[in-house]
Amino acid sequence: MVESLLDRMALNNGYTIPGIGLGTSGMTGKEAEDVVFSAIMKGYRLIDTASQYDNEEDIGRGVNRAISSGISRDEIFLVTKIWKTDAGFDKATQAFEASLNRLNQPYVDLLMIHWPDKDDAVNLETWRALEAIYESGRARSIGVSNFSRADLSELLKEAQVRPAINQFEIYPGNPNEDLNDFCDSENIVSMAHSPLKRGNISKERHLTTIGEKYGKTASQVAIRWDIQRNVIPIPKSSNKDRIQENIEVFDFMLSNEDMDTINKLDKQNRDRNPNSLIRSEVMRARNHREQKHGGK
Repeated sequence: MVESLLDRMALNNGYTIPGIGLGTSGMTGKEAEDVVFSAIMKGYRLIDTASQYDNEEDIGRGVNRAISSGISRDEIFLVTKIWKTDAGFDKATQAFEASLNRLNQPYVDLLMIHWPDKDDAVNLETWRALEAIYESGRARSIGVSNFSRADLSELLKEAQVRPAINQFEIYPGNPNEDLNDFCDSENIVSMAHSPLKRGNISKERHLTTIGEKYGKTASQVAIRWDIQRNVIPIPKSSNKDRIQENIEVFDFMLSNEDMDTINKLDKQNRDRNPNSLIRSEVMRARNHREQKHGGK
């Protein structure tokens, strides 16, 4: 568990990653640039973007402003993703080149498949592109986003480089425990997108009550809950006060009782991956066939 804003977690490839970051979906233009610059100057070191967000140029400008202001590029952990319409080796490779150009960076710290295809072969072909990019040094780590346990299981059978990260939706009431436990067992770090339930976590009265004991908001409790589960939260906000609030979570520790209360909250929207039900059926059918035919 990370213990400070600048503390880092180990990845399975020898690199490290900050324990909390800034999500940037929905931010564009000067606002995105200013938010990223301000966040880095406040102490954030993990910045998450994607080609689908249509803000990579803006994010890159914010990062480079921070570098020009004295922050070392080696301290910043920059993430981007390959969108599902760019699946496949050639298209993924070209999409990454375009992303790197828009970001105006010599490399990214983490490159992800943004969303799994329903076809295992397509996922593997895209992953082969990420592996080649990783070997070139232009992505220091590679990972996946929104992959279910079934998606990951299939990818791991053929992957030459294991995913370092799986980014998926986690928030109190939707802990995605099974997937998180699976990632832990495979030495894959879980990163939580939408950790504040798209701004609705403040309506959760249990978190508000718990927060009152520590002098913290419901949002701070939710972020702290992630951190104590060794999950990396990337809360999104363009509000400077909220951005500051979201990192003021290292001066308190949730008790085991409070962690248990949060863990038991009603589980909603357990898995947003639209392929998950299909994938589960495919895996069950596949396992049935293997058992029937002696594992062949």
